[in-house]
Amino acid sequence: MKIGILKQSINPKETLLSAVFLLLALSAVMVFSASAFHYLIVEDIAFFLKRQLMWIGISAAVCYFIYMSDYRILQKHYRLGLALTAVVLALVLIPGLGIRVNQSSRWLPLGGGLRFQPSEIAKITVLVFIAGHICNDPRRTTNFLKGFMPAALGVGVIWGLTLAEPDLGTSTFILGLGIILMIIGGMRWRYFLAPAAGFTPFLVLFAYLRWDMIVHRFQGLLNPEGLHQLRHSLRALGSGGVSGMGIGAGMQKLRYLPEAHTDFIFAVIGEELGLVGTLGVISLFLVLLWSGVMIARRAKDSFGYLLAAGIILSLGMQAAFNIAVVTGSAPTKGIPLPLVTFGGTGLCVTMAQIGLLLSIYRISQIPGPAYFSGVNQAEFEGADITQRTDGGKDVQP
Repeated sequence: MKIGILKQSINPKETLLSAVFLLLALSAVMVFSASAFHYLIVEDIAFFLKRQLMWIGISAAVCYFIYMSDYRILQKHYRLGLALTAVVLALVLIPGLGIRVNQSSRWLPLGGGLRFQPSEIAKITVLVFIAGHICNDPRRTTNFLKGFMPAALGVGVIWGLTLAEPDLGTSTFILGLGIILMIIGGMRWRYFLAPAAGFTPFLVLFAYLRWDMIVHRFQGLLNPEGLHQLRHSLRALGSGGVSGMGIGAGMQKLRYLPEAHTDFIFAVIGEELGLVGTLGVISLFLVLLWSGVMIARRAKDSFGYLLAAGIILSLGMQAAFNIAVVTGSAPTKGIPLPLVTFGGTGLCVTMAQIGLLLSIYRISQIPGPAYFSGVNQAEFEGADITQRTDGGKDVQP
């Protein structure tokens, strides 16, 4: 009884915003600490801090705009978002237009030294596409040709374009995210068997052509000392001890640990804030995800429920995989730590996802019934969202 009262007294919106604010504040501090030595290159000790604060401001504005909008608009245009994402991903592959770094073409120029990574946008548009495709007509979950194949084709196109950059980490993440959300939405398991069998030869060919790279990535699981990044990441985490060496006092970021202010910022946190700091970051993500679950349960329609579930899944998977890479528990790949890693596109996309969660919560507070098969919210909680009797069209309150 007391637990139920406690759940009702906790506001998921306020809890979510508190976790987001603390993670962004930590990001600003740790990005500055991890990148300050770059003044030797860019002649400005606060160069990356200024960029990060600028992107935090832009992403906060994006979050607020989406929060004040009606997320249900996306359900009507779920195909358009995916189509535009596919076009932008294709533009990246055009020589002279896409920015090529380390043999990968993943960015488009924005001017003023800024650049834009379209594959990050795909993390939202794939979620919107699958949620819209299923919720516009839940009967699609039991129809292979009209239900499963269009969804699989949409995700497959985005996956293929991202893989062609090449970006194995992000493409695999998008594919896995799409598959899991389709399963959550009610797609039958057996539908995935035929595409899996069809793609297996292509995956084998890709693995054969990129075998040296794959072996190098997986080497860290068996021999962490054999990978420069992972070796110094583990040294940073180990030298931090329980309470850390203090902010700014870390040593591995000084040209030993590459990408210290981006993909491996969790290692810098471990070195300077210790076990206490790393557990604090993990706790904040758990609070964020718990708030997202509470918002999903309050959603007034199946689209909001499935979209919120996808956002929670996306943020949770990214955080878990980034921490696993930094600790040597997963192959090294460039998956950022949401809200903490330095970066513009990734931060804006993450804050857009937070804005969607807040929009779902705002709409859920509007007086009126929920719209799951004509039942009220209490009856829906815990039910199968695919069991609809209204033809799949949500009534607008």
